[in-house]
Amino acid sequence: MKSGHGNDSTTETLRRHSPLGRRLIASSAWVTAIVLTAVGAAGLTSSERVTAQAGSSAEASGTEPGFRRLSEAQYTRAIEQAFGPGIKVPGRFEPPLREAGLLAVGASHVTVTPSGVEQYELRAREIAAQVLAPERTETRIPCKAATTPQFDRNCASGFFADYGRQLYRRPLEDGEMNSLLTLAAEATRISGSFRKGLEIGLARILISPNFVFRVERAVPDPARPGAMRLDDYSLATRVSFLLWDAPPDQELLDAAGRGDLSKPELLAKQVDRLLASPRYEVGVRAFFSDMLGYDQFQGLAKDQALYPKFNSDLANDAREQTLRTIVQLLITDDGDYRDLFTTRKTFMNRSLGALYKVPVSVDGMGGWAPYTFPENSHRRGILSLAGFLMLDPTHEGRSSPTIREKSIREQLLCQPVPQPPPNVDFAIVQDVSNPLYKTARQRLTVHQENPACAGCHALTDPIGLSIENYDAIGNFRSHENEAQIDASGTFDGKPYVGLGGLSQALHDSPDVPSCLVQRMYEYGIGREAAPQDAAWLEQAATRFGADQYRLPGLMRRIATSSALGTVRTASAGTKLVAAK
Repeated sequence: MKSGHGNDSTTETLRRHSPLGRRLIASSAWVTAIVLTAVGAAGLTSSERVTAQAGSSAEASGTEPGFRRLSEAQYTRAIEQAFGPGIKVPGRFEPPLREAGLLAVGASHVTVTPSGVEQYELRAREIAAQVLAPERTETRIPCKAATTPQFDRNCASGFFADYGRQLYRRPLEDGEMNSLLTLAAEATRISGSFRKGLEIGLARILISPNFVFRVERAVPDPARPGAMRLDDYSLATRVSFLLWDAPPDQELLDAAGRGDLSKPELLAKQVDRLLASPRYEVGVRAFFSDMLGYDQFQGLAKDQALYPKFNSDLANDAREQTLRTIVQLLITDDGDYRDLFTTRKTFMNRSLGALYKVPVSVDGMGGWAPYTFPENSHRRGILSLAGFLMLDPTHEGRSSPTIREKSIREQLLCQPVPQPPPNVDFAIVQDVSNPLYKTARQRLTVHQENPACAGCHALTDPIGLSIENYDAIGNFRSHENEAQIDASGTFDGKPYVGLGGLSQALHDSPDVPSCLVQRMYEYGIGREAAPQDAAWLEQAATRFGADQYRLPGLMRRIATSSALGTVRTASAGTKLVAAK
């Protein structure tokens, strides 16, 4: 397959006819072997490899070093950060995995299929060809050898050291550098082009698991004899992806290289710099998109006969409206997280104005404009916005109180809801035209009367049914099938009416900010919180409250905490020690 840039036959010649090329260009077997090996080795350098020995208890907080596959957005940001705008990222990415409510946790367990490996290889070759296209040669290659047919080892070393450091998020090891230089020299000899040799070497970097995955490394912790911590480069990567959803920039990598991040005051200085950057907004958007399950907007469908206003543009606008509301309240206004559930302030554009049946300003007709719902409006808080109300990928023709309550309990309260038992008959619940059961509340009584279903529905229905004044795309309604909707509900045993009552109950619940602390921590470390994390999470939640529930303070606390960089064993009774 042609890359679209450069002499693609050179790459094919190297792949098919050169033993060196077959060994060093990323084949499926090469990537698979690296990934499988690394899972056990935790990505440690040869001088820092660790083995498990019995004898001590696990750390009270922290996590094991591991692997996290870059998301499509993270991959794209890494390419733009290294090479600037204008480089297209082609091909398909394999779907992410959601575990414990977060894609960030699933990224620690997701694999790459053989077809996925092929996509990574094709993508790497195409990107490398774009980066080193003849018109970009002078700006990319830091020496005069760019247009020569001879291999320049010093020039190639500088090129690979620079881009390798950015893409691997750490300096290249000697063995990695020598392998790249050998490959590039061979490609130069075959093609008669030094530029082509560098292109082949760069493709090797881009297909490496060290780029495709966030590979974490551990080193002995001088502050705790016998214990381990993430090395500064791995910690820099965790901090940067937590706050920016992007790789560390040059300044943060430089700080890691100096050993600054192992010093609390210097780590705090870097964290404050990242929080003050405009890129912090990108990180906040990424976190809430993950926590709220916004990946499900991709391919979201509704019955056009029932919901003619719905289309993919409206779905994208619904997501964007909620994210703009979050950014305005939590970043621009530095507001109280709990107010997300009661605020009447949001943003409006033309399509959403038509959905909500509200006037739209001149600015909103051509884009986005601030908007405040009236005091007597049925809208308050992000749960009253279409970004929550329409996000149900399983039901195209009706709203689902069960799905809505499940989303609230799992996403906002950190309360797992059991899966329905097998062989459940959903016929009556799904039949919205049944004259005997006109409303969702009436239809769900059937499941509540079934002993196999009653337990779960007692948990999920009281909240979900109180949101039934909003249909499957967020239109307000007072009736369903000409029957009055009963929007009463209970939360923590206390009755309320409608989404307004629910929003206030969530605002006042201590479980809501505590859940945010847990989700943010899990997002940062890439695994589900463990029982030994409970004390730290409780303390962090208390401090979150003392800070008036301000998001930057919470993110700063997690980013600077020892919990983020602490390495603990896989199970109690083991410890990590440095191998000689």
